[in-house]
Amino acid sequence: MKKLILAATIAIAGWLNLQAQSTPAPERYNDYLQQVAKMEQAHAEFLMNATMETLTKDPKGYRQMMELAERRFSDAADSLHNEGLYMAVLKHANESFVLSTSEKEKQRLLLEGAKKNMLGSVANDFDYVTPNDKTVHRLKDLSADYILIYFNNPDCESCEAVKERLANSEIVNHLVNEKKLIVLAIYPYNDTKLWKKTKYPSMMINGWNQSQQIEYADLYDLPTLPCFYLLDKSHTVLIKNEGSLKKVEAMLQNPESMKPTGPMPSLEQIKPIKAQSKEAIVKKSTSSEDASIVRCEMFLKYILNNRGKDLFENLSADLKSKAKVEDFDNILSQIESQAGKYISHEKWQKEQIQGFNALTTVLNFENLPLKLVFVLDNAGKIQGFNFIPVQ
Repeated sequence: MKKLILAATIAIAGWLNLQAQSTPAPERYNDYLQQVAKMEQAHAEFLMNATMETLTKDPKGYRQMMELAERRFSDAADSLHNEGLYMAVLKHANESFVLSTSEKEKQRLLLEGAKKNMLGSVANDFDYVTPNDKTVHRLKDLSADYILIYFNNPDCESCEAVKERLANSEIVNHLVNEKKLIVLAIYPYNDTKLWKKTKYPSMMINGWNQSQQIEYADLYDLPTLPCFYLLDKSHTVLIKNEGSLKKVEAMLQNPESMKPTGPMPSLEQIKPIKAQSKEAIVKKSTSSEDASIVRCEMFLKYILNNRGKDLFENLSADLKSKAKVEDFDNILSQIESQAGKYISHEKWQKEQIQGFNALTTVLNFENLPLKLVFVLDNAGKIQGFNFIPVQ
């Protein structure tokens, strides 16, 4: 299957044309990641995959985005920490032709680590003992609505600070007292003297992974300590590698937010619907006969009817110089491979987007809606356009 290649179409090219070109790429990318991280998870993962695909035309930019995404999304202490978005980048890096063999090997190992205890999967079991009890206990034997695993190292100042905050957390203590939450503090390393002399609050179980399987068998990916894993009653992972107690508390206060998110469905998983004529389902704009709206309606028809050459011919000179005709082949089918079948579009709207006059419409697909944004120059040519998941 041809990958999603939408130069000047999805995520990056249209976005770059709506930015100040003098701003250094890393700064633009950082701003972009912050915006993506605010989106609904499935939409954000879809957009990151499309973003990386578009950047394959710019190897330097691809590596800059990859390195920045790794730093922001994989670090449990970072405000943008998000395992799903990190995995979207890693998966693309493993499949892309951009990286060298040695670079791919590093990304492959990182992806293997990220796959451990994925959100929505059952957490790996492990053993632990407590300071005054030689009995070997196991994670799988714990039973409560929620189990919060607090991986920590007593020799870590941050761990000690988080431990105190955890002990004073109102929501955590409330749920522990109601017997709806078990807090399991786990020391995964081998300095038993350090562990035994360290005091832990009575509201948590103080455990040591005696067999050392967590570390030596790589049962859990622990890039930094402290970090939290939150499990439900069936030991399904709801939060993974989270460094922020505030985020844990927010989820505990809002049980509805704990539904684990999975990856976007593959083409094979998408249920087919009856094919429709693209011409038949294009709605005519019922607003004014504004020339720009008429032109955008025409450009949308080009997309729906796979007329990439016609779309390319209507790009502004600047945008055309950065793209190739083949970039616009089968745009719709490429989007449908991830978003599901196209259904319809809504009324065109005029919006101000980062100082540009833009025309937008919402395209309804089987799996998620996408906002189509067109920015036209004075001659009615396409100065930039973009598909953005609707939040």
